[in-house]
Amino acid sequence: MTREVPAPGSDDELLRVDGQGLAPWFGSLADVMDSQGQGHTFELRPGQQQMAQAVADALRDHRDLLVEAGTGTGKTFAYLLPILLSGQKALIATATRHLQSQILEHDLPIALAAAGVERTIAVLKGRTNYLCHLRVNQQLQRNSLGLGLPWNLMAVERVLRTSPVGDRNEVSGVSEDDVLWPDVTSTTDNCLGSACPYISECFVAAARRRALAADLVVVNHHLLLADYSLRERFDAASLLPAVAAIVIDEAHALYDTATAYFGSTWSERKFQNQIKDLRRMAETIASANPQDRFRDSVDAAEQANSTLQTALSSFLHQQLIDEKGQLLITPSGLALDEALELLQEQTMDPALAAETPWQKLGETLYELRQELHRTLLQVGPGQVRWAEERGRDMAVLVRPIDVAPVLQRTLLAEPAVRIFTSATLAVGQRFDAVIEQLGLPADTTAKVIPGAFDYPRQSMLYVPVIPEPFSHGRDEAVAEALERLLLAAAGGTFALFSSHRALRDAASRLAGRIGMTCLVQGQGSKEALLERFVQEQPAVLLATMGFWQGVDLPAECLRVVAIDKIPFPPPDDPLLVARAALVSKAGRSAFDTLSMPAASLALRQGFGRLIRSRRHFGVVAVLDPRLADKRYGRQLVQHLPAAKRTREFSEVLAFLADHLAEGSVQK
Repeated sequence: MTREVPAPGSDDELLRVDGQGLAPWFGSLADVMDSQGQGHTFELRPGQQQMAQAVADALRDHRDLLVEAGTGTGKTFAYLLPILLSGQKALIATATRHLQSQILEHDLPIALAAAGVERTIAVLKGRTNYLCHLRVNQQLQRNSLGLGLPWNLMAVERVLRTSPVGDRNEVSGVSEDDVLWPDVTSTTDNCLGSACPYISECFVAAARRRALAADLVVVNHHLLLADYSLRERFDAASLLPAVAAIVIDEAHALYDTATAYFGSTWSERKFQNQIKDLRRMAETIASANPQDRFRDSVDAAEQANSTLQTALSSFLHQQLIDEKGQLLITPSGLALDEALELLQEQTMDPALAAETPWQKLGETLYELRQELHRTLLQVGPGQVRWAEERGRDMAVLVRPIDVAPVLQRTLLAEPAVRIFTSATLAVGQRFDAVIEQLGLPADTTAKVIPGAFDYPRQSMLYVPVIPEPFSHGRDEAVAEALERLLLAAAGGTFALFSSHRALRDAASRLAGRIGMTCLVQGQGSKEALLERFVQEQPAVLLATMGFWQGVDLPAECLRVVAIDKIPFPPPDDPLLVARAALVSKAGRSAFDTLSMPAASLALRQGFGRLIRSRRHFGVVAVLDPRLADKRYGRQLVQHLPAAKRTREFSEVLAFLADHLAEGSVQK
């Protein structure tokens, strides 16, 4: 139900939903934040009201909306208020856990208080984010025979016994990449479902019940698309409730996430985890002889997988299909499939058919074989597949060349209003690229809401005169430019690289040359590195481009975002090559259609990471002279915020010195 809205105090009635003016609710928002001691964080923003009007109109007219809301617009409140006041059931999907947490813990309570309504709220995450009672207790039993429980397992047990939610984020002190997590959380492959002895206590089942009953559910892109993917493949029931409105926040990331979720991946690490689970499940079953035979067959499957990995290592970053459309590693894939088929047959032994754990083993092996077939044994139309190394993991990836058709069958087929929003969606004020990528109708309503920050005063774009990428002396020139920047900024520098090779080279060159903390991606978890970056200033953090997603740092900690070169997608990426061929076949330029929009959005994301409030200031340094010297570089600059621009380091030095002095006076 929609609350009665008081008559506005002026004729400036900007927003309407169900025929009622919404402008007064922004006054309520300010009052709530004032009452909580947060009044300094709220400002009347015309862009926020314009966006709220667009969202309200879309809800009223039942039509989709694309809205780019520049950093500082306050887009979260701009869609929360109209949705809450409309009374419609809604789902909000974010790309990052940071925004998900901010919405749940900060924005939604304020918006609910400002709207004066009561709504049930739920958060739903992927099942690996919740502790599994069965698997935790299995770990506790295994360790009870030793001298004591490992400290990380003790931390998990405390949360299992005391938390009503069982979210792994509640486990303090255990890093995200701890080897324990796969042993204390479940997957669709090893979950016993209704046959589990702990089903009545299951955290995943409880979270789903809360979500189905809630008025507003907050998820992430991964869970939303995983749900559609499961429904596509297995005609499964949805894990998510039916809603009238779906908000896709951080929508710039949806295309890549959808490409991954509507593809398939065969991962060596995942296979080994599943094999380990198979062994453990077999150990819990009483029949000794079948267990022995089963263990021998598991050994054979592991050997077949090892042979497959050796074969794949010869085809890294190459298409795994030859000119005749035949898979290059079929013999190795078939050998592994035969080993898994033998295991599956053993679980169907009539003497074991009535035992639920053996049934689950059979189901797990069936799913494992299906994944193997999708990735390594079956060639489907419109797909690209390749092998790549991911640290110590070897993976085969199958991805759709065009993700739009599957989105049209799933997300876009929902009888709901869809609001796609991000600080970076348009390229040069046009939405053509994202509309084509997501398969939206060409006439989808789209709006650009300008950002609220004073970019000419707060920021500078610096493009130094140094050798171009791949030129002689380039690596040392990049290191020298970085050294000058981070010394001028007194730390507070993110240096982002297009490749791990470039990252390692810069790290080795800077080591010992700077008198401050130098943090490098891979030295710890992302969260630990960011915490050290904040606490150990002056500091510099060196990472690859993807590291900055979801990063939001205080103004006093980040003053420079340096990017080693124009962030074009890697030209040898198999998926890009396949998409480029498709675009070229249609008579269009792959560079203009694919590479330029991707680079434009990535550069604009750099400004979005740096300038987060009116207190933030700093320099975006692109250490690639092509941005200033080439026609396509100058075209990219035209799409960036209106920051000061320079190629002279003396101007950078003066800009940073002035702002640092200004900040010192304010303190």
